[in-house]
Amino acid sequence: MDKTFRKQSYWLDTVPGSLEPRTSLQQEITADVAIIGAGYTGLWTAYYLKQINPALNIVILEAEIAGFGASGRNGGWCAGFLSGIDRWLDDPLHRDGALRLQRLMFDTVAEVGRVTERESIDCHFEQSGALEIAVLPAQLKRLNEELAYMQGLGFDSSDYRFLSAGEIQETLNVDQAMGAILMSHCAAIHPARLARGLADTVENLGVSLYEQSPVLELQGNQIKTPQGTVKAGITILATEGYGGTLPGHERRLIPVHSMMVATEPLSQEQIEAISMHRRYTFGNLDHVTTYGQLTADGRIAFGCRGTYHYGSRVQAQFDQDDPDFELVRQTLIRLFPVLQGIRFTHAWGGAMGVSRSLQPSMHFQAGAQLAWAGGFFGNGVGATHLAGQTLADLVTGRDTDRVHTPWVNPPQAGRKWEPEPLRWLGIKTARKLRHMADRAEYRNSRFTPLITGALDRLTS
Repeated sequence: MDKTFRKQSYWLDTVPGSLEPRTSLQQEITADVAIIGAGYTGLWTAYYLKQINPALNIVILEAEIAGFGASGRNGGWCAGFLSGIDRWLDDPLHRDGALRLQRLMFDTVAEVGRVTERESIDCHFEQSGALEIAVLPAQLKRLNEELAYMQGLGFDSSDYRFLSAGEIQETLNVDQAMGAILMSHCAAIHPARLARGLADTVENLGVSLYEQSPVLELQGNQIKTPQGTVKAGITILATEGYGGTLPGHERRLIPVHSMMVATEPLSQEQIEAISMHRRYTFGNLDHVTTYGQLTADGRIAFGCRGTYHYGSRVQAQFDQDDPDFELVRQTLIRLFPVLQGIRFTHAWGGAMGVSRSLQPSMHFQAGAQLAWAGGFFGNGVGATHLAGQTLADLVTGRDTDRVHTPWVNPPQAGRKWEPEPLRWLGIKTARKLRHMADRAEYRNSRFTPLITGALDRLTS
């Protein structure tokens, strides 16, 4: 089993220790809190619940192993980004709360570093910052608009700093870079080391973690697995892109796959050629989102947003010859032509949860039996930490700044995705338009505004 799980991603392949599954649930038990899903959301929630009340009886049920899903497959950006927060910032009714939420997201990055150090979780945490790089005039225009927008909200150079073409060449020598924004609130991590380390940590705090225990039915306070049952005071759904496996939750969050590759370790000459002297996370402003980092063992792990499968099907393993991987490889070489001919050692995909509002959220009302969080849309490494803190506050009834932010119980989060085939058609059309918009911008096509306008209308 260890080898099977290591094939899921470069991160799981290189995590220390055994990946043999923990014991599955094989009896009837009771719990104060049952958490479904042993990814970041579930693990951070369990961790902070134990910090608040060590006496709580907490059970985590995981269908595979801790870190099997997005937590063991992502780009390794522990970032202060939060997908969809701009909609709250643009709304005068929610702006103050959104600004507090953004500051909390900035703070969460450093807090992850502090917790992992305190708990001796060696996840290769390095807060060098994130580089958002423009390589076209249209991208530079968007970059300057973004910087002006954030400055207008009161953020300064300690949060976002502009780098000129000369500065970005010395910082990270991306081909034809015209400028960049350096966002300080971002750390590069080894995501599977974080997930597996958190799993060990919560177990040491007294949390019962059952692996290979998929939930077959959730009815009231009864949770059924193939060989056991949990009777829980409160149940927390922390399944993210895998939520569709639970009956009745198929259209709450849908799985959109990201696609990643990892190179062989770079030589010192290659590192010098691309000026990659620090572990900045990086991406450019293509409409098809890109994200990369230099790993602690000297590779580049790089990805692009991928695809959606009809019927919200989740794909765990991918053919190494999948054309989407070739697109990712070509995109990386376009950024760093000097790496032409480098060997790629790993290619993998993973599902992230996307809500119909395109915003993350969490839900719990006092006295309820069910809580859930998700919809992080590829920015979950940092966001799940804050979500775990917030869910712990909500469940234990603590009145904190975190529970008074716009992503807690937002009304629009109840909106479900359209039934098939409408959602497949809509998502595939949006993906096609993103690729078309990128090709048009690189060719300086006069049709670019028409394509980007159609994309904006479809995804608004």
